[in-house]
Amino acid sequence: MAFVKVTTVQEVPVGKSKQVKAGGKTLALFNVEGAIYAIDDTCPHRGAPLWEGQLEGHVVTCPWHAANFDVTTGAHLCPPARSDVASYKVQVIGDEVQVDLPS
Repeated sequence: MAFVKVTTVQEVPVGKSKQVKAGGKTLALFNVEGAIYAIDDTCPHRGAPLWEGQLEGHVVTCPWHAANFDVTTGAHLCPPARSDVASYKVQVIGDEVQVDLPS
């Protein structure tokens, strides 16, 4: 695993999300009260981009079919999704947002 810069803090304001690509993966970043979390961006139900979903607290709602995911863990919270999405460790160094990706 290795931390890779994916964006800057300014690009992910509090309460917002952003899609980034790094290490061959498409990730969704979410800023929850100043803490940034990273999960796989693809809903396991039908492939919707989770970063486009509505973020309320630490829960994102899939924009296509309303499955809910905890952005802090990747856990699915309700159907129609039947599985979790991967979550990744995030660190902020200066203004860099870095995600721990498999090497």
